[in-house]
Amino acid sequence: MYNYMGKDNLKSSGPITIKDISERLHVSSVSVHRALAGKEGVSEKLRSQIVQTAKEMGYEFNYAAASLKRKTCRVAAVLPQDNGLYFDYIWKGLNASAKEVKGLNVEVEEMVCMDEEHQYELLKKIADAGTRYTGVVTFSYTRRRNVLMQFQRLVTQGVMTVVIDDELAEPEGLYCIPCNEKSLGHVAAEFLSLITPETGSVLVSRGRPDSKIHANKVESFIYYLNEKKPNLKVHIVEGYFNNRDEVVCEAIYRALMENPDTVACYALTAHENSPMVQAVQKAGMEEKVSVIGTDLNDITTHLLKTGQLKAVINQAAYMKGYTGLNILVDRMVKNIEPPLRIDCPIDIILQSNLSFFERSDNIIAWR
Repeated sequence: MYNYMGKDNLKSSGPITIKDISERLHVSSVSVHRALAGKEGVSEKLRSQIVQTAKEMGYEFNYAAASLKRKTCRVAAVLPQDNGLYFDYIWKGLNASAKEVKGLNVEVEEMVCMDEEHQYELLKKIADAGTRYTGVVTFSYTRRRNVLMQFQRLVTQGVMTVVIDDELAEPEGLYCIPCNEKSLGHVAAEFLSLITPETGSVLVSRGRPDSKIHANKVESFIYYLNEKKPNLKVHIVEGYFNNRDEVVCEAIYRALMENPDTVACYALTAHENSPMVQAVQKAGMEEKVSVIGTDLNDITTHLLKTGQLKAVINQAAYMKGYTGLNILVDRMVKNIEPPLRIDCPIDIILQSNLSFFERSDNIIAWR
């Protein structure tokens, strides 16, 4: 809905109509209606001009009423799932958006993928279905060729596709919500540099061994920390071991024993938050080692409140899911062309500002 209060709107004695817009632009009311409703029959240049003028004049389009006259927009959500961690919050954000657009004749079909091969199979099934789906929200694992080929098929068929946690130049036409892993590494390193001494060791978990995103984040973290505190030694420890916390905990514990000068630990993913805290406690090093976690959820909220985590670097999982579906609705229903890349915020959450994020409508999924 357009709600911009421009000068024309302030001067108007009533709501702006299609006739008002047509008179302003000297075009027919039929052309204005087609442009605002996303129908054929007007050039993209004129459509853009009409949409912009409508926005400036404060025109409010009844998308719900218009949706009753068109066929259902069916969106497939092809995403992994975990238990209360990163992907769970992406789903919660997407579902919150789905509830908001329920009256716009948009249906979301949830397809949980177990791994990248399963994702490929689901995407192929969607592409094979032809015109059944209008849009897809999915996730990038490791850019496997067969998955990218399905992205290409979807885009070619006119299925609007949003990819979370990647920025893909090919195939053209994808809408991406990037992970910004280099910035995440920098943010974590800069915060650690502010709370650590000049010397000692820092442990960082590796994340998934086959994830380019995780590798980039580790590299970015090490590079930036070396710039800020060159005398700190960074040690990479294994993590994300098939969701087996005890294996990760033991690997971190051994690294702590081998490096008794450790002053800080950074959990690269949400999977390593609890194992890292447990390992520090097992080593009896709670008083000297600051632990930085990733992603705000029920577990990290508790660890922050109890002081077991010094901070959490939040990757806005909830907002990514919420934004992913909104991108599709803007284009498919409201005829608003979104940018091909949309960034979601990176936040540092401390015990002192935790209550703000718990109250926020845009960050936490338990509202």
